Amino acid sequence: MENPLVSILLITMNHEKFIEQAVLSAINQGYPNLEIIFLDNNSVDHTYEIAERTFQNSKIPHQLIRNKENHGVSKNLNIMLSFATGKYVAILSGDDWWKENLITEKVAFIGLGYDFVLSDGYKYLEETGETIPVYTQKEKDKIINTLPRFFKENVVANKTANVGTFIKRDLLVKHPFDENINTEDWDMNLRMTHLGYKLGFIDQKLFYYRILPSSLSRKWDVMEESYHKVTSKYLDYIKTDKTLYKKYLLQKLMFKYEILLSKIDHDSEKKQMIKTWRTEKIRIKYKQPIQFFKIILNRFS
Repeated sequence: MENPLVSILLITMNHEKFIEQAVLSAINQGYPNLEIIFLDNNSVDHTYEIAERTFQNSKIPHQLIRNKENHGVSKNLNIMLSFATGKYVAILSGDDWWKENLITEKVAFIGLGYDFVLSDGYKYLEETGETIPVYTQKEKDKIINTLPRFFKENVVANKTANVGTFIKRDLLVKHPFDENINTEDWDMNLRMTHLGYKLGFIDQKLFYYRILPSSLSRKWDVMEESYHKVTSKYLDYIKTDKTLYKKYLLQKLMFKYEILLSKIDHDSEKKQMIKTWRTEKIRIKYKQPIQFFKIILNRFS
């Protein structure tokens, strides 16, 4: 049985508490033909040293890269790709980890005729130590059932967790990561499906996605900028579909008001702002004036 070479791209920055677990989950994969490209994005803690020590006893071919300055995730992934030689690429962040069979399962699955593959997994809540499914059953069913129209379903909002993204390397060589975008995983999924490449989904929990307390405090202005950069590529397409365009406007509205709310300290002002937000949402959802005013009256009477 053929076991094509898989390149694991392990990217990290200031993950000294977690990097050993991530590295071990890569080198302990049950798959027999691997190489690991490790990149530390100029960490100011001991991430690199811990990773270097963890790799010492591994027989898996590996290359360690240590940036002298910070780069964005997309640029770092493109740098790592330039060193990769595998038929397939699997991407791992230094604060996440995989089950031992992730690579084996994804190699087998992509061989069924797919170009890139996602899977089910777990969220690990660092603050409480709780492990929960990354998707509800309803969310997962929708992803699986709508795979043939993945681009349309995700073009105005990302609905997938991309831990352990698995893809043919030549696709990323032809269509590299956009270095101007922070949400590189969402952008990659849209780019590949828009170009007609086939996405598959494995209904197995194969990864652990670590949620840090800092992950919960969203930087809405950064997210809004990234959202604009991704969706602007497909805005003509979005505008041709009334439902999609409405969803797009609602997403833009969310960013607008989340940014405003993040700058307000007083509860009374926040409550008033939320009311204004609700009114604008209803105005977008219901274009007919009579229907709009009926809803307003019911909501606020």
